[in-house]
Amino acid sequence: MRELNNWSLNVGLWGGVRIRLHASFLVVSVLGCYLAQLAGLRSHVYADVDMTAYGVLAAVVLLACVVVHEIGHGIAAWYCGGGMDLVVLGPLGGLNPPHVPHETPREVITALAGPLANLVFMLALTPFLILKNVDVSHLLRQPLYPSGLLSGSLPIVGVKLAFWMNWLLLVVNLLPAAPLDSGRALRSILWPVMGYRSATRVVSSSGLVISLCLCGLCWFFYQRSGARLLPEWVPLSTLAVYLFFSARQEARKIEEEEIDDELFGYDFSQGYTSLERAASASRRPNFFKRWLQERRDRKEQRLHEIEEEEERRFDEVLIRVKELGMEAISPEERALMHRVSARYRSRLQH
Repeated sequence: MRELNNWSLNVGLWGGVRIRLHASFLVVSVLGCYLAQLAGLRSHVYADVDMTAYGVLAAVVLLACVVVHEIGHGIAAWYCGGGMDLVVLGPLGGLNPPHVPHETPREVITALAGPLANLVFMLALTPFLILKNVDVSHLLRQPLYPSGLLSGSLPIVGVKLAFWMNWLLLVVNLLPAAPLDSGRALRSILWPVMGYRSATRVVSSSGLVISLCLCGLCWFFYQRSGARLLPEWVPLSTLAVYLFFSARQEARKIEEEEIDDELFGYDFSQGYTSLERAASASRRPNFFKRWLQERRDRKEQRLHEIEEEEERRFDEVLIRVKELGMEAISPEERALMHRVSARYRSRLQH
Protein backbone atom coordinates (compact mmCIF):
# COMPACT_ATOMS: atom_id res chain seq x y z
CA MET A 1 0.00 0.00 0.00
CA ARG A 2 2.82 2.39 0.80
CA GLU A 3 4.31 1.84 -2.68
CA LEU A 4 1.00 2.78 -4.30
CA ASN A 5 0.88 5.98 -2.27
CA ASN A 6 4.45 6.88 -3.20
CA TRP A 7 3.72 6.45 -6.90
CA SER A 8 0.35 8.18 -6.99
CA LEU A 9 -1.23 11.61 -6.51
CA ASN A 10 -4.12 12.32 -4.19
CA VAL A 11 -7.08 13.81 -6.08
CA GLY A 12 -9.48 14.06 -3.17
CA LEU A 13 -12.25 12.26 -1.33
CA TRP A 14 -15.24 11.42 -3.54
CA GLY A 15 -18.31 9.81 -1.98
CA GLY A 16 -16.29 8.68 1.01
CA VAL A 17 -13.67 7.00 -1.20
CA ARG A 18 -10.11 8.30 -1.39
CA ILE A 19 -9.10 8.65 -5.06
CA ARG A 20 -5.46 8.61 -6.18
CA LEU A 21 -3.97 8.83 -9.68
CA HIS A 22 -1.09 6.45 -10.37
CA ALA A 23 2.06 7.64 -12.11
CA SER A 24 1.59 5.07 -14.89
CA PHE A 25 -1.66 6.78 -15.88
CA LEU A 26 0.17 10.11 -16.21
CA VAL A 27 2.88 8.48 -18.33
CA VAL A 28 0.29 6.98 -20.69
CA SER A 29 -1.48 10.35 -20.93
CA VAL A 30 1.73 12.14 -21.86
CA LEU A 31 2.51 9.43 -24.42
CA GLY A 32 -0.97 9.87 -25.92
CA CYS A 33 -0.43 13.62 -26.34
CA TYR A 34 2.94 13.00 -27.97
CA LEU A 35 1.49 10.44 -30.41
CA ALA A 36 -1.33 12.83 -31.32
CA GLN A 37 1.22 15.55 -32.13
CA LEU A 38 3.29 13.08 -34.12
CA ALA A 39 0.22 11.96 -36.06
CA GLY A 40 -0.46 15.58 -36.98
CA LEU A 41 3.08 16.06 -38.27
CA ARG A 42 3.03 12.87 -40.36
CA SER A 43 -0.38 13.38 -41.97
CA HIS A 44 -1.33 16.24 -44.28
CA VAL A 45 -4.96 15.82 -43.19
CA TYR A 46 -4.18 17.25 -39.75
CA ALA A 47 -1.55 19.73 -40.90
CA ASP A 48 -3.65 22.74 -39.88
CA VAL A 49 -5.18 21.14 -36.76
CA ASP A 50 -3.90 21.56 -33.22
CA MET A 51 -3.50 17.91 -32.25
CA THR A 52 -2.88 18.78 -28.60
CA ALA A 53 -6.65 18.88 -28.10
CA TYR A 54 -6.92 15.29 -29.36
CA GLY A 55 -4.20 14.16 -26.99
CA VAL A 56 -5.86 15.82 -24.02
CA LEU A 57 -9.21 14.38 -25.13
CA ALA A 58 -7.72 10.87 -25.20
CA ALA A 59 -6.38 11.29 -21.64
CA VAL A 60 -9.76 12.55 -20.38
CA VAL A 61 -11.64 9.72 -22.11
CA LEU A 62 -9.26 7.12 -20.70
CA LEU A 63 -9.78 8.53 -17.21
CA ALA A 64 -13.57 8.36 -17.69
CA CYS A 65 -13.37 4.73 -18.88
CA VAL A 66 -11.21 3.72 -15.91
CA VAL A 67 -13.62 5.48 -13.55
CA VAL A 68 -16.53 3.56 -15.12
CA HIS A 69 -14.53 0.38 -14.61
CA GLU A 70 -14.02 1.15 -10.93
CA ILE A 71 -17.64 2.19 -10.43
CA GLY A 72 -18.57 -1.29 -11.61
CA HIS A 73 -16.27 -2.80 -8.98
CA GLY A 74 -17.62 -0.47 -6.31
CA ILE A 75 -21.29 -1.22 -6.99
CA ALA A 76 -20.61 -4.96 -7.02
CA ALA A 77 -18.59 -4.75 -3.79
CA TRP A 78 -21.38 -2.83 -2.08
CA TYR A 79 -23.95 -5.36 -3.35
CA CYS A 80 -21.81 -8.26 -2.06
CA GLY A 81 -21.45 -6.78 1.43
CA GLY A 82 -18.04 -5.17 0.98
CA GLY A 83 -16.83 -1.72 0.07
CA MET A 84 -14.06 0.52 -1.22
CA ASP A 85 -12.10 3.06 0.82
CA LEU A 86 -9.25 3.69 -1.63
CA VAL A 87 -9.07 3.67 -5.43
CA VAL A 88 -5.73 4.04 -7.23
CA LEU A 89 -6.46 4.72 -10.90
CA GLY A 90 -4.08 3.18 -13.43
CA PRO A 91 -4.35 2.90 -17.23
CA LEU A 92 -5.80 -0.64 -17.01
CA GLY A 93 -8.11 -0.04 -14.05
CA GLY A 94 -7.75 0.31 -10.32
CA LEU A 95 -4.61 -0.98 -8.64
CA ASN A 96 -6.25 -1.45 -5.24
CA PRO A 97 -9.12 -3.99 -5.36
CA PRO A 98 -12.23 -3.53 -3.20
CA HIS A 99 -12.68 -5.65 -0.09
CA VAL A 100 -15.55 -8.15 0.10
CA PRO A 101 -16.29 -11.17 2.33
CA HIS A 102 -14.14 -14.13 1.39
CA GLU A 103 -16.69 -16.14 -0.54
CA THR A 104 -16.01 -17.28 -4.09
CA PRO A 105 -19.26 -16.01 -5.71
CA ARG A 106 -18.92 -12.56 -4.14
CA GLU A 107 -15.27 -12.18 -5.06
CA VAL A 108 -15.83 -13.36 -8.63
CA ILE A 109 -18.79 -11.02 -9.11
CA THR A 110 -16.83 -8.09 -7.74
CA ALA A 111 -13.77 -8.85 -9.89
CA LEU A 112 -15.71 -9.23 -13.14
CA ALA A 113 -18.01 -6.27 -12.53
CA GLY A 114 -15.34 -3.87 -13.82
CA PRO A 115 -15.07 -5.41 -17.32
CA LEU A 116 -18.85 -5.79 -17.35
CA ALA A 117 -19.22 -2.05 -16.73
CA ASN A 118 -16.95 -1.37 -19.71
CA LEU A 119 -19.07 -3.67 -21.85
CA VAL A 120 -22.27 -1.89 -20.84
CA PHE A 121 -20.67 1.47 -21.64
CA MET A 122 -19.66 0.15 -25.09
CA LEU A 123 -23.17 -1.06 -25.83
CA ALA A 124 -24.57 2.33 -24.80
CA LEU A 125 -22.26 4.10 -27.28
CA THR A 126 -22.88 1.71 -30.18
CA PRO A 127 -26.19 3.22 -31.48
CA PHE A 128 -24.64 6.70 -31.70
CA LEU A 129 -21.65 5.39 -33.66
CA ILE A 130 -23.89 3.45 -36.04
CA LEU A 131 -25.96 6.60 -36.71
CA LYS A 132 -22.71 8.44 -37.55
CA ASN A 133 -21.73 5.67 -40.01
CA VAL A 134 -18.73 4.58 -37.93
CA ASP A 135 -17.47 1.06 -38.68
CA VAL A 136 -17.77 -0.40 -35.18
CA SER A 137 -16.70 -3.86 -36.34
CA HIS A 138 -13.35 -2.45 -37.45
CA LEU A 139 -12.71 -1.09 -33.93
CA LEU A 140 -13.53 -4.53 -32.55
CA ARG A 141 -11.40 -6.48 -35.03
CA GLN A 142 -8.30 -4.32 -34.77
CA PRO A 143 -8.09 -3.00 -31.21
CA LEU A 144 -4.31 -2.53 -31.38
CA TYR A 145 -4.30 -0.33 -34.47
CA PRO A 146 -7.74 1.02 -35.41
CA SER A 147 -7.67 3.23 -38.49
CA GLY A 148 -9.72 6.41 -38.73
CA LEU A 149 -9.89 6.84 -34.97
CA LEU A 150 -9.15 10.58 -35.15
CA SER A 151 -11.32 11.33 -38.16
CA GLY A 152 -14.39 13.52 -37.67
CA SER A 153 -15.28 16.31 -35.29
CA LEU A 154 -13.93 16.39 -31.75
CA PRO A 155 -17.14 15.04 -30.12
CA ILE A 156 -17.32 12.12 -32.57
CA VAL A 157 -13.66 11.36 -31.99
CA GLY A 158 -14.34 11.39 -28.25
CA VAL A 159 -17.14 8.82 -28.61
CA LYS A 160 -15.00 6.59 -30.82
CA LEU A 161 -12.15 6.82 -28.32
CA ALA A 162 -14.52 5.90 -25.49
CA PHE A 163 -15.82 2.86 -27.40
CA TRP A 164 -12.30 1.73 -28.31
CA MET A 165 -10.79 2.25 -24.84
CA ASN A 166 -13.65 0.41 -23.13
CA TRP A 167 -13.08 -2.46 -25.54
CA LEU A 168 -9.36 -2.52 -24.68
CA LEU A 169 -10.05 -2.49 -20.93
CA LEU A 170 -12.55 -5.32 -21.37
CA VAL A 171 -10.20 -7.52 -23.42
CA VAL A 172 -7.10 -6.95 -21.29
CA ASN A 173 -8.88 -7.55 -17.98
CA LEU A 174 -10.24 -10.86 -19.26
CA LEU A 175 -6.70 -12.28 -19.30
CA PRO A 176 -6.36 -14.71 -16.35
CA ALA A 177 -3.27 -13.09 -14.86
CA ALA A 178 -2.59 -11.04 -11.74
CA PRO A 179 -3.30 -8.24 -11.03
CA LEU A 180 -5.98 -8.16 -13.75
CA ASP A 181 -9.61 -8.79 -12.86
CA SER A 182 -9.84 -12.28 -14.36
CA GLY A 183 -6.69 -13.24 -12.47
CA ARG A 184 -8.37 -12.21 -9.21
CA ALA A 185 -11.50 -14.13 -10.18
CA LEU A 186 -9.47 -17.26 -11.00
CA ARG A 187 -7.67 -17.10 -7.66
CA SER A 188 -11.02 -16.78 -5.85
CA ILE A 189 -12.33 -19.87 -7.66
CA LEU A 190 -9.24 -21.96 -6.87
CA TRP A 191 -8.86 -20.69 -3.30
CA PRO A 192 -11.39 -23.03 -1.58
CA VAL A 193 -10.05 -26.02 -3.52
CA MET A 194 -6.30 -25.75 -3.05
CA GLY A 195 -5.76 -22.95 -0.53
CA TYR A 196 -4.70 -19.34 -0.90
CA ARG A 197 -1.02 -19.88 -1.62
CA SER A 198 -1.44 -22.66 -4.17
CA ALA A 199 -4.14 -20.65 -5.94
CA THR A 200 -1.84 -17.63 -6.04
CA ARG A 201 0.93 -19.77 -7.52
CA VAL A 202 -1.41 -20.97 -10.27
CA VAL A 203 -2.41 -17.40 -11.13
CA SER A 204 1.24 -16.36 -11.06
CA SER A 205 2.18 -19.18 -13.44
CA SER A 206 -0.72 -18.23 -15.69
CA GLY A 207 0.62 -14.67 -15.83
CA LEU A 208 4.07 -15.92 -16.83
CA VAL A 209 2.63 -18.11 -19.60
CA ILE A 210 0.50 -15.25 -20.93
CA SER A 211 3.46 -12.87 -20.91
CA LEU A 212 5.46 -15.41 -22.96
CA CYS A 213 2.57 -15.78 -25.42
CA LEU A 214 2.41 -12.01 -25.76
CA CYS A 215 6.13 -11.97 -26.55
CA GLY A 216 5.43 -14.44 -29.36
CA LEU A 217 2.73 -12.12 -30.70
CA CYS A 218 5.18 -9.24 -30.47
CA TRP A 219 7.61 -11.08 -32.71
CA PHE A 220 4.82 -11.84 -35.21
CA PHE A 221 3.68 -8.22 -35.39
CA TYR A 222 7.25 -6.96 -35.46
CA GLN A 223 7.84 -8.84 -38.72
CA ARG A 224 4.89 -7.11 -40.39
CA SER A 225 4.71 -3.77 -38.56
CA GLY A 226 6.06 -1.58 -41.36
CA ALA A 227 6.36 2.16 -40.74
CA ARG A 228 3.35 2.60 -38.48
CA LEU A 229 3.19 5.36 -35.92
CA LEU A 230 2.76 2.92 -33.02
CA PRO A 231 3.29 -0.69 -34.13
CA GLU A 232 1.20 -3.38 -32.46
CA TRP A 233 4.24 -4.99 -30.85
CA VAL A 234 4.90 -1.90 -28.69
CA PRO A 235 1.75 -2.08 -26.49
CA LEU A 236 1.90 -5.89 -26.53
CA SER A 237 5.48 -5.92 -25.28
CA THR A 238 4.63 -3.33 -22.61
CA LEU A 239 1.75 -5.48 -21.39
CA ALA A 240 3.96 -8.58 -21.44
CA VAL A 241 6.58 -6.90 -19.26
CA TYR A 242 3.90 -5.66 -16.85
CA LEU A 243 2.33 -9.12 -16.47
CA PHE A 244 5.72 -10.80 -16.13
CA PHE A 245 6.87 -8.65 -13.23
CA SER A 246 3.40 -8.74 -11.63
CA ALA A 247 3.56 -12.55 -11.71
CA ARG A 248 7.02 -12.48 -10.14
CA GLN A 249 5.76 -10.15 -7.43
CA GLU A 250 2.87 -12.50 -6.59
CA ALA A 251 5.24 -15.47 -6.40
CA ARG A 252 7.71 -13.55 -4.23
CA LYS A 253 4.91 -12.53 -1.86
CA ILE A 254 4.04 -16.18 -1.25
CA GLU A 255 7.70 -17.07 -0.71
CA GLU A 256 8.05 -14.31 1.88
CA GLU A 257 4.97 -15.54 3.73
CA GLU A 258 6.38 -19.07 3.86
CA ILE A 259 9.70 -17.75 5.15
CA ASP A 260 7.83 -15.84 7.86
CA ASP A 261 6.03 -19.03 8.82
CA GLU A 262 9.30 -20.90 9.20
CA LEU A 263 10.96 -18.08 11.15
CA PHE A 264 8.20 -17.34 13.62
CA GLY A 265 6.27 -20.58 13.66
CA TYR A 266 3.03 -18.83 12.73
CA ASP A 267 0.97 -19.24 9.57
CA PHE A 268 0.03 -15.72 8.48
CA SER A 269 -2.61 -17.03 6.11
CA GLN A 270 -4.66 -18.48 8.97
CA GLY A 271 -6.93 -15.46 8.73
CA TYR A 272 -8.06 -16.85 5.40
CA THR A 273 -7.85 -20.59 5.90
CA SER A 274 -9.83 -20.41 9.11
CA LEU A 275 -12.82 -19.38 7.04
CA GLU A 276 -12.30 -22.40 4.82
CA ARG A 277 -12.16 -24.71 7.83
CA ALA A 278 -15.32 -23.19 9.32
CA ALA A 279 -17.19 -23.65 6.06
CA SER A 280 -16.10 -27.28 5.67
CA ALA A 281 -16.37 -28.35 9.33
CA SER A 282 -19.83 -29.84 8.79
CA ARG A 283 -18.75 -31.83 5.72
CA ARG A 284 -16.55 -34.87 5.50
CA PRO A 285 -13.35 -33.79 3.70
CA ASN A 286 -12.63 -35.55 0.43
CA PHE A 287 -9.40 -37.35 -0.41
CA PHE A 288 -7.68 -34.22 -1.72
CA LYS A 289 -8.54 -32.16 1.37
CA ARG A 290 -7.45 -34.99 3.68
CA TRP A 291 -4.14 -35.12 1.80
CA LEU A 292 -3.73 -31.37 2.22
CA GLN A 293 -4.50 -31.63 5.95
CA GLU A 294 -1.96 -34.42 6.38
CA ARG A 295 0.58 -32.31 4.51
CA ARG A 296 -0.12 -29.37 6.83
CA ASP A 297 0.24 -31.64 9.88
CA ARG A 298 3.61 -32.89 8.65
CA LYS A 299 4.72 -29.32 8.06
CA GLU A 300 3.66 -28.29 11.58
CA GLN A 301 5.51 -31.28 13.04
CA ARG A 302 8.64 -30.37 11.09
CA LEU A 303 8.41 -26.74 12.23
CA HIS A 304 7.95 -27.91 15.82
CA GLU A 305 11.12 -29.98 15.58
CA ILE A 306 13.00 -27.02 14.07
CA GLU A 307 11.83 -24.81 16.94
CA GLU A 308 12.98 -27.32 19.54
CA GLU A 309 16.41 -27.56 17.91
CA GLU A 310 16.71 -23.76 17.70
CA GLU A 311 15.75 -23.34 21.36
CA ARG A 312 18.44 -25.86 22.32
CA ARG A 313 21.00 -23.92 20.28
CA PHE A 314 19.68 -20.69 21.79
CA ASP A 315 20.65 -21.88 25.27
CA GLU A 316 24.17 -22.69 24.05
CA VAL A 317 24.52 -19.26 22.44
CA LEU A 318 23.38 -17.56 25.65
CA ILE A 319 26.07 -19.37 27.62
CA ARG A 320 28.71 -18.24 25.11
CA VAL A 321 27.45 -14.64 25.24
CA LYS A 322 27.63 -14.69 29.03
CA GLU A 323 31.21 -15.97 28.96
CA LEU A 324 32.69 -14.13 25.94
CA GLY A 325 30.26 -11.31 25.08
CA MET A 326 28.19 -10.52 21.98
CA GLU A 327 31.29 -10.16 19.84
CA ALA A 328 31.90 -13.91 20.07
CA ILE A 329 28.77 -14.95 18.18
CA SER A 330 28.26 -15.02 14.40
CA PRO A 331 25.57 -13.14 12.39
CA GLU A 332 23.74 -16.43 11.95
CA GLU A 333 23.61 -16.93 15.72
CA ARG A 334 22.38 -13.35 16.17
CA ALA A 335 19.53 -14.14 13.74
CA LEU A 336 18.81 -17.31 15.72
CA MET A 337 18.53 -15.30 18.94
CA HIS A 338 16.17 -12.86 17.22
CA ARG A 339 13.88 -15.64 15.98
CA VAL A 340 13.69 -17.49 19.29
CA SER A 341 13.16 -14.26 21.25
CA ALA A 342 10.32 -13.30 18.92
CA ARG A 343 8.67 -16.68 19.51
CA TYR A 344 9.00 -16.33 23.28
CA ARG A 345 7.36 -12.88 23.14
CA SER A 346 4.57 -14.21 20.94
CA ARG A 347 3.86 -17.02 23.41
CA LEU A 348 3.75 -14.61 26.33
CA GLN A 349 1.26 -12.39 24.49
CA HIS A 350 -1.01 -15.31 23.78
